[in-house]
Amino acid sequence: MSEDKQSENQHPYENWKAVTEADFVTLFIKTWFAFVSTLRELYPQARPYYEATGDSPFVQAYKTEFADKFYFLCPLTNGVEQSLHSTYKAGLKIISEKYPRFLVDDFYHINLSYADKIEESFSSVGGYSGKLSLSIKCVSKEYVKIVLHCSDNKFLTKAGEDTVLVVKDIQYKDILDSFIEELERNPRTIDEGELIKFFYEALFQVISDELMETLIEKQASLPDKGFLQVKQVYAVIQSFCHRAVDSMRNSCLDSAIGAEHKLLSQAPIADFLQSFGGMTSLDEQNAYLWFIGFVYRLRNALFHEIINPLDPSWQLVFKNAYLVLKQVVDANISRLKTVSLLLNLAPLVYRDDFEKAPPPEILIKENDETKFIYDNVSLTNFNPDGAKVHIVSTIICKGETFRVQCNVKWDAGLKQHKVKNVQICKIEDLVTV
Repeated sequence: MSEDKQSENQHPYENWKAVTEADFVTLFIKTWFAFVSTLRELYPQARPYYEATGDSPFVQAYKTEFADKFYFLCPLTNGVEQSLHSTYKAGLKIISEKYPRFLVDDFYHINLSYADKIEESFSSVGGYSGKLSLSIKCVSKEYVKIVLHCSDNKFLTKAGEDTVLVVKDIQYKDILDSFIEELERNPRTIDEGELIKFFYEALFQVISDELMETLIEKQASLPDKGFLQVKQVYAVIQSFCHRAVDSMRNSCLDSAIGAEHKLLSQAPIADFLQSFGGMTSLDEQNAYLWFIGFVYRLRNALFHEIINPLDPSWQLVFKNAYLVLKQVVDANISRLKTVSLLLNLAPLVYRDDFEKAPPPEILIKENDETKFIYDNVSLTNFNPDGAKVHIVSTIICKGETFRVQCNVKWDAGLKQHKVKNVQICKIEDLVTV
């Protein structure tokens, strides 16, 4: 049946509902441009308007400062948190079903600084003893390096080994690619954390196989006569490797262990959909940061025309993304207006304070005419604890010139203000030759 025929057979309310939901795509587009317009005011130095070829520099600058400067203006109310979770859930569904190549970029995070190490003392028959260590370290966007080390010189000499028994590069990108390729062959919605479980089971199985294969080959290369005890040491080392690999895998699968100690982690936080109502402040910041990155992907999807605005799945994504993005835009506008107000108010506070209680360095009488020239008025701090504006001014009084620097500080809630850290320097008249 053609789409026209299907549309004719639908009830009017179904068509109106489809149109209404599609309007959220339009609202998202408008809100995205509102978001970008706030970023251009917040970061005018990122790129002049006449050179603007994309939004990425502004978005990256914003994400860098979000935790310190913007998060406290974005309270995660129940409605916003629900929309944030819905954006994630609906986005994960449609990306895994239709565009699995973007899964890792959009919903998972590769930690290029990942490293782990397991150490253990050992002893074996024949007086062999020392320390074993197995380390794993991410060395690129494609590889991790595993190194097995032994400190027993007696064993090393007898076996003809260096202190490094095994060193291997494991291409973890192949494991991720295999999962994506399987999704492309058999499209489906993945469960939250499914890629994490698959990845670590596969990665540490490859690591274990590589270690065992190498150690078994080394053990088998030795003759039996005179080397039985040395071979037993290899068996002890194999047993250690099994325990170490299991420990590393379990750590990576443990949701209680932070993402900084894992190679691959779920973005924004582990078990995000199960954490509704129980996120810490840091979790909320990470959730917003994930969202800002994801809506940039949605922006690209719209601008490159790869979506159907009447697709109910896309409508669900854009509806909830719009509701969260509007909260972010409102916070940005609030900050811009507040900063503008503080910058305009600071000189008035400074001058009023100066006239009420003149500093002893500048002898001002009640009827003296004083001229204030503001050389620089800049915001140096604005966070939940308050705000601070730095003022550099020139004051001319009774023919004498002074350079004055000070801070106008506001407390939390911006309710009280005071002038602090005043520095005054008299400027001698220049002698004209």
